[in-house]
Amino acid sequence: MKNRAITEYIQKKAGSKFGRIIVLTGARQTGKTTLAKHCFKEYEYISLEDPVFRPQYTSLSAVQWNSLYPSAVLYEVQKSPRLIESIKAVYDRFPESRYILLGSSQILLLQKVRVSLA
Repeated sequence: MKNRAITEYIQKKAGSKFGRIIVLTGARQTGKTTLAKHCFKEYEYISLEDPVFRPQYTSLSAVQWNSLYPSAVLYEVQKSPRLIESIKAVYDRFPESRYILLGSSQILLLQKVRVSLA
């Protein structure tokens, strides 16, 4: 029952004008990715865990993000703090964009989110 309530709450929040960027943090292996993939099947899933592929995402401009990935789940976002600034730029310029930010390193992620997305 609790899982369904959380799922419904996140989906409702994501559909509102205040839910365009949702941050899910927590310890490793607690179900953040499973929850996001279940709730947002239509979103592009992007993993920032692989250091070889990470630079291709961090080099995208806000216009490119909006064009290529207007709605995305970004996994391990704390590994690319610059990317949070790009997502903020997309948020500011394109009102239809929606992002789910996932991270297991709460301190790094929340500190960067507090500064960039406040």
